[in-house]
Amino acid sequence: MPGMPISSKCRERIQRFLETGERIRYVFPAEILGSISPGVVVVVSQQSITVLSTGIFNRSKPKGVLAKSPRGVRLGPVDTNAAAWFTFNGVHYEVDDEYVPVVNAADAELGSPDQVPQDPLPEL
Repeated sequence: MPGMPISSKCRERIQRFLETGERIRYVFPAEILGSISPGVVVVVSQQSITVLSTGIFNRSKPKGVLAKSPRGVRLGPVDTNAAAWFTFNGVHYEVDDEYVPVVNAADAELGSPDQVPQDPLPEL
């Protein structure tokens, strides 16, 4: 799965699926493992975590809300032994390695101040 930056145009489209007053804190693309329509965008705001479906060939146009949870729920931990993946609400998501720090940062906001996310690439 190639990495994909989230453009400002895509962020505008994403904002339409959030509640009034919700602001995007973190956003990253992912794939639902084992799905025939795997493309999603995971959006973290101060109020919630929202998973939006996207098209197979166009990840920049969210189509609908697949899942939504209160912000107190963690996304990780991210397993980086083979491909980077995590389980959220019982669903397995794969992310490109470049987005592992984004997932870790979102989760770190929920932890204690002395909690530091694991380095996704400790060998570098």
